[in-house]
Amino acid sequence: MHNPRMPPRSLALLAGIAVLGALAATGCGGSVDDRPQKWSFIAASIVEPSCATVSCHSAISQRGGVDLHAREIGYYTLINGFYVIPKLPDQSTVISLMNAEGSLRMPPDVPLPQADIALIESWITDGAPNN
Repeated sequence: MHNPRMPPRSLALLAGIAVLGALAATGCGGSVDDRPQKWSFIAASIVEPSCATVSCHSAISQRGGVDLHAREIGYYTLINGFYVIPKLPDQSTVISLMNAEGSLRMPPDVPLPQADIALIESWITDGAPNN
């Protein structure tokens, strides 16, 4: 007795299931963000390249009186300007601005990825330490 040939559609479905299984087994595509919830990381990898640009919150332009061009200056600007309320991301203006739309969104041209906003929210929830 010979085995009947599998229809192409069934073969594609089987291949798709195998790929999903392999991805799940390796952890690819997981939602765990293992980036450090530290100001030093957030400033260097998110704030300075996305916000401290020449036309926005650099030492030169300081839009809205906000200077984010250097880690220490950015930290004290956000904390002392009440843009970040430690332990209260829902009351922190910076989170509202990052989640807004259109011209109210920061950065206005290209929104930050949700993973970056979530990391900043976690840092604020942890007390927004200057670490």
